[in-house]
Amino acid sequence: MDKMEQVETIGATASKEYSLRKTLERMVGEWEGVEFKCIAYKDSGTFILGGTDEVQAILDDQIVKAQGMCASPFVKPFEEEAKNWSATLNTLQDMLDNWLKCQSTWLYLEPIFSSEDIVKQMPEEGEKFRQVDAEWRDIMTSTVEEPDVITIGRDKARLDRLEECNVLLDAIQKGLSAYLEKKRLFFPRFFFLSNDEMLEILSETKDPTRVQPHLKKCFEGVAKLRFEDNYDISAMESEESEVVPFTQPISVSAAKGAVEKWLLQVEAAMFDSIHHITGQGLACYESKPRDEWVLDWPGMVVLVCTAVFWTKGVADAISTGSTKRYEEKCTADLMRIVDRVRGDLTSLQRKTLGALVVMDVHARDVVQNLATKAVTSPTDFEWQGQ
Repeated sequence: MDKMEQVETIGATASKEYSLRKTLERMVGEWEGVEFKCIAYKDSGTFILGGTDEVQAILDDQIVKAQGMCASPFVKPFEEEAKNWSATLNTLQDMLDNWLKCQSTWLYLEPIFSSEDIVKQMPEEGEKFRQVDAEWRDIMTSTVEEPDVITIGRDKARLDRLEECNVLLDAIQKGLSAYLEKKRLFFPRFFFLSNDEMLEILSETKDPTRVQPHLKKCFEGVAKLRFEDNYDISAMESEESEVVPFTQPISVSAAKGAVEKWLLQVEAAMFDSIHHITGQGLACYESKPRDEWVLDWPGMVVLVCTAVFWTKGVADAISTGSTKRYEEKCTADLMRIVDRVRGDLTSLQRKTLGALVVMDVHARDVVQNLATKAVTSPTDFEWQGQ
C-alpha cells in the first residue's frame, strides 16, 4: 500500500511537472512571429514604434503565469529555465516601458531641438539631445533589421541604453523648464502662454511675426502688431482693425533675437502711446462738437476722455448748484450721439459709439439722481460713491 501511494504521488508530481513544462513551452511558442512594428517618422530619416498593444497583452498574461510557475513546488526539474524565462519577460517589460517613455519624450523634443535658434540658446541641452537622437536612431535601425520581440527582450544592453537616454531626456526637460521659467520671469506675460506656445515663438527668433498668433493671450484687446519691412514695430492693432501708432518704433533687431526683450519694449510702448494719444484727445476734446470729435479717436481714448470731462463737469455743477442744468446738457449730448449712431458709420465707429451711448446713459442717470437729491457738496456720499 505504501508503494502504491508512492507511485501515485510520483505520478501526480510528474503530471504536474509535465503540465508546467508544457505551459512554459506554450508561453515560449506564443512569441513566435511576434515582432515590433516600426513606422517611418515624417522626414526625420528614422523610425518610431507602432502599436505595442499585442506585445503588452501577451506580456501582462505571461508575467503573471511565469511568477506563478516559479513559485510552484513542481518547477524543480526546469527551475533555471523558468527563472530565465521570467527574467526575460521582466526585462522585456522594463525595456518596453523605457522605450515608450523615451519615444514620447523624443517626439516632443525633436521638433524643438531641430531649431537652430533653440540649440544656440540652450547649447548644453542641445548637445544632450544630439546624443539621445543618435542613440535613438541606432536603436530603431537595429529594430528594423531585427524586429523579433524575444530576441530584443534578451538584449539587456539595449535596456541600459534606453535607461541612459531617459536620464538625459529628463535632464533636458528640466533644463528646458528652467529656460522657459527664466523667460517668463523676464517678461511675465509669458505666463499666459503654454510651454508649446512659448517654444513656437522662441524657436524662430529670426521671424518675429511668429509672435502674432499669441498676442491676444499676452495683451487683451491687441490682435496684432504692425511690422515694417525691416521688422521694426510701428503700431498695435485691435481685432476691429483699430490702429494705435507707437510714439517711437520698436527695433526688433536691437534685441538680437531675445523675444522677451523686445516684447517688454512693446509693453512699455503701449503704455506710452496710450498715454500720449489720450493726452492729445483731451487737448482736442473741446475743439469741435463732441459727436464729431468721437469719430477722430480710438474707442478707448473716446471713453476715457469722456469720463474725465464728465467728472469735471459734474464736480463743477455740484459746486455751483447747477446739477439740473448739467443733467439737461448730458441728455442733449446723449441724443446727439444717438442721432450720430443712426447715420452712416463704419463697424468700428458704430461699436465705439454703442459703448459711448451706454456710458452716457449711466452718466445722465447719475447726474439726474444728484439733482433729485439736491447734492451741493463734492464730498457728499451720493457723489463720492460713484
